[in-house]
Amino acid sequence: MALQVLVSACLVVVVFRHLDFSQVKMLAYHPRRSPLLAAAFVVFNLSKIVGALRLNIYQRHAGVHLGEGDNLRLYYAGMFLNLFLPGGIGGDAYKILVLHRSHALPLRALITTTLADRVSGILVLLAIACLLMPMLALPWEAPAVIAASLATLAAVIAVFVAGHRRLVKLDLRGMAAVFGLGIGVQCLQLTCMGMLLAYLGAPAAHHLAYFFLFLVSSIAAVLPLSVGGLGIREATFLFGVGLFHLEPTYGVMASSGFFLITAFSSLIGSLFLGHFSLRSRACQDQGMRGSP
Repeated sequence: MALQVLVSACLVVVVFRHLDFSQVKMLAYHPRRSPLLAAAFVVFNLSKIVGALRLNIYQRHAGVHLGEGDNLRLYYAGMFLNLFLPGGIGGDAYKILVLHRSHALPLRALITTTLADRVSGILVLLAIACLLMPMLALPWEAPAVIAASLATLAAVIAVFVAGHRRLVKLDLRGMAAVFGLGIGVQCLQLTCMGMLLAYLGAPAAHHLAYFFLFLVSSIAAVLPLSVGGLGIREATFLFGVGLFHLEPTYGVMASSGFFLITAFSSLIGSLFLGHFSLRSRACQDQGMRGSP
């Protein structure tokens, strides 16, 4: 955890040294646009609800019969631990252990389910980025960009289908459901990002490029090198805007706002940690009383 904090702190310092603080102050305070911040918070949490629905499809397929309410509480508890425990995977480990103790399922099946949910999220990010690439003013020939986008998209879909058939054993209907919900998650998070950019006053004509960089930064933030992707996302925007000759301040500040929304939303999960710890112990105690 100390290393992650150090990496985040160093990256944030490097990024903000490249920004004009007078502009940062000017963009940060817009009282009349404050409803956009509240809306961004709501939309972000809607994306987490959709993400919990997607994860529950995997879990039901693995034999976990968890109601959507309990699943959502466990999902938020995992969010809290992922952000505040070392490695960025503490929440995943917590969810796996809770389900292992309460449903007596093999750890291997639960780990595979969790990894499938994570990897499918990354593949969806790549798919959306591929769809956006031909619409961007990239400094390469248009036919080459289109060809690269289509080839990458085809590879993403092939990996998604093959992986789910061999590892998770999902049928095409299940794959379509998790892929569709994954698209929903990312569209809601892009909407959240758009609201943050609108709050800052970023030109609407540049939003598409910022969205593309946001997708790239989300892929980079998956690596457990920083606290919740803080610093990595901002660095991606700072150095990525050079491709589009855009002002980096909008992207960096919107990315920092996205982290703050993630952090405040994750705090909700702290309310449910005791609920699941007690519940799993109760299930274990009941099993011990029923044993000969």
